Amino acid sequence: MYRPTRTSPFRSLSPSRASASAPSPSSGWKPTATTGRRNAQTCRRSDRNWPWPSPSSPRLALQSQPGGHSGASPSIVRNLHGAGLHARTPATEALLGRPLFISDSRSTAAGSHWPDEESQAEAYLPLMAGRHITDLPFAGRGKIVGVCCLSFPRSRGFPPEERAVLSMMAGLLGAAVERVQLSAKQRAVAEHLQQRLLPPTLSELPRLTATARYQPATVTSKVGGDWYDVIKLPGERMVLVVGDVEGHAIESTAVMGQVRTAVAAYATEGHRPATVIDRTGRLLAELGTDLLVTCCVVALDTADGTIEVALAGHPEPLVQRLDGSICHLEAPANLPLGVAMPYAYQGREHTLEPGSLLMLYSNGLVDRHTADPGDGAQVLLSSCSREAGADLEQLADHLIAHVSGPQQRRDDAVLLLARYEGAIGEGAPRTGNLQIQQRDLHGVKAARSFVDDRLSAWELAEMSDTLQLIASEIVTNALVHAGSNVDVRLRAFADHVRLEVRDSDSNPPVPSPLALVEEENAEAEHGRGLLIVEALSGSWHSSPNGRGKTVSVEVPIADTEP
Repeated sequence: MYRPTRTSPFRSLSPSRASASAPSPSSGWKPTATTGRRNAQTCRRSDRNWPWPSPSSPRLALQSQPGGHSGASPSIVRNLHGAGLHARTPATEALLGRPLFISDSRSTAAGSHWPDEESQAEAYLPLMAGRHITDLPFAGRGKIVGVCCLSFPRSRGFPPEERAVLSMMAGLLGAAVERVQLSAKQRAVAEHLQQRLLPPTLSELPRLTATARYQPATVTSKVGGDWYDVIKLPGERMVLVVGDVEGHAIESTAVMGQVRTAVAAYATEGHRPATVIDRTGRLLAELGTDLLVTCCVVALDTADGTIEVALAGHPEPLVQRLDGSICHLEAPANLPLGVAMPYAYQGREHTLEPGSLLMLYSNGLVDRHTADPGDGAQVLLSSCSREAGADLEQLADHLIAHVSGPQQRRDDAVLLLARYEGAIGEGAPRTGNLQIQQRDLHGVKAARSFVDDRLSAWELAEMSDTLQLIASEIVTNALVHAGSNVDVRLRAFADHVRLEVRDSDSNPPVPSPLALVEEENAEAEHGRGLLIVEALSGSWHSSPNGRGKTVSVEVPIADTEP
């Protein structure tokens, strides 16, 4: 039988036979700390004489991840692991804001320790955000962010001076946990803001296809100001934009949103790239930000391949021709946005050959030790094989894999690839596009009709059944799991047809393998459609980008010649 000690401001449980001369801190006590975050790893000890909360009491909202433990105390770890807040345990008492000191754990409730374990003392300290623990209830007490559980190798008492030291230690731990949680929340907010500011989909024209990748930094706060954009204009014109805002903080992300909006607005009005950058720079100066911004704006007329490049302190874009040669699209470097320019920004015009590949990027794509980012990007692009370069999605994955390696990155990276197809062969490339709204109950039917109509118009009706089934499975996955708008794109080449389905979920689709047990196959609900896609298509890939993924499928065109 245990009774709470009322003679001190701390609640203490001690057996009636406990000696008054408990070992002091100088006698070599060795605590084992087990820290639990607010989803509380709690122990399974029950003592109805303790003032536990009833099952009907209000429950705490717990969202943190479990903590860890250090030291040799298997019993306390076992009792904490897997228990919930409804259990009547010392840890749940501590979560209510009251420290608990147990002088002899073997004399507590039965079943909490293994028989061959020695007696030990335990202390459960609530970790409060921004203040030390007390035993006196009062209004507006601090938020409890965790519980520190201490185990001592033998039974012992807890003198007032020890409890004061433990209280100060718990206060420091609570402040540390609070700082970690606050930092994680700030980073999550900034990452979400940055992701929302990137374009959900990329515009395309029949003669121009594009794809993009964004890779955050790992050493810093994983937040930056890099962005990309593809802006479709009337008259078969397209504007490609890549930019980089100085710093890795929420302010950088906010400035990035302002600059991206300004560039898109001026480009949509029909201004030339140099004028777009010039006006954006003046607007940025009026906003009063101290951050510098580099930017590359490329305007392409897909009707004749005319391209104009304007830079604001950004690396020059690269172009890879059909013969494999790579060169820079030279233009005046100009000064970054945010620096007063004594003269207007200047651009330069070039002409692209059909089949050329454009590559726009930020500094984070290349090694920071490289003297010239342009040379580093050229070496990186030339390292890709011709097979990888034939597919934009695979080429982008290959290039960004250089950034996603095991080495730590101090800067985020943006990659934007665009292939200008021109009028290769007879007429323009055969393309089609369909937008399906989120939660559209008729979206899958519309996708099948879209595929059938396009293939019939292209005299490829014999492929309709196969591609309708593939489109049906992939679009269904996107609508069910991504929960976003879905973009379906169909392109017919000389020897194959390519189907692309884009959504806002970056998690790749995972096929569910067939099991040997028939009951398991009958209970499976997801992933089986991808097995059909894999069986019907020549190849399929899933490529994540800045705000989702693209699932692409290629089906070869059967040779109808005798």
